[in-house]
Amino acid sequence: MSGDRAESEVPRDATANVVVFDFDGTLVSRDSFLDFALGYCVRRPLRLLLVVALLPVALPIGLRSWRRAAAILVWGLTLGTSTHRFARALHRYARETLPRYANEALFVELGAQIEAGHRVVIATGSMPLLVRSLFRARKLPLIPIVGSRLQRRWGGLTTETHCIGKTKVRELQRRLGISQWSAVYTDSFADRSLLRGARSITLVSPSERTLRRTQALIDGTTVLRVLRRG
Repeated sequence: MSGDRAESEVPRDATANVVVFDFDGTLVSRDSFLDFALGYCVRRPLRLLLVVALLPVALPIGLRSWRRAAAILVWGLTLGTSTHRFARALHRYARETLPRYANEALFVELGAQIEAGHRVVIATGSMPLLVRSLFRARKLPLIPIVGSRLQRRWGGLTTETHCIGKTKVRELQRRLGISQWSAVYTDSFADRSLLRGARSITLVSPSERTLRRTQALIDGTTVLRVLRRG
């Protein structure tokens, strides 16, 4: 369940004026895949029991590698389910539920950046399918996305790429040919690898700790502003 072919193509000018948006906590007010997974399990009690049974295995592994722990839980969530059926459930969630969590102020910002002629991309720990489906539900043009991807293994789906932290930087380079960016919109200091390379940073309703850590990370030439969810 990877991104569209167009998202893997390297643009002619990979050092253009690029603006990177996070998705969860930024364009939407919650962790979209986690919210989907919780609802998916609640409607399927046997599936919920399987995921709960895997917690004693996943949690100790999560202390060493959150990516491996997430892969185990996603496998339990999808065991015995076809990729097509699972994708339909994701589409339905993005179309019917996710729009109510959209951060309208951030979508206005995104539209303004596009209108200004900047190359706008999304780098997210969520799945590109959820982002694209939300954009279609809002009748917005699709933009390039890098995100987490799943692969089929052992009768279910597991995490192939968990697109968080430094992985976002690698995926921007590998899939879109982007190695430089001018601005970043995010709610999390987990995106510090992106923040280090930005001339302009917009923190979306950050915690006090995130704000302090970001201020300590940047120098006096970086523009930092805080935008509250409205």
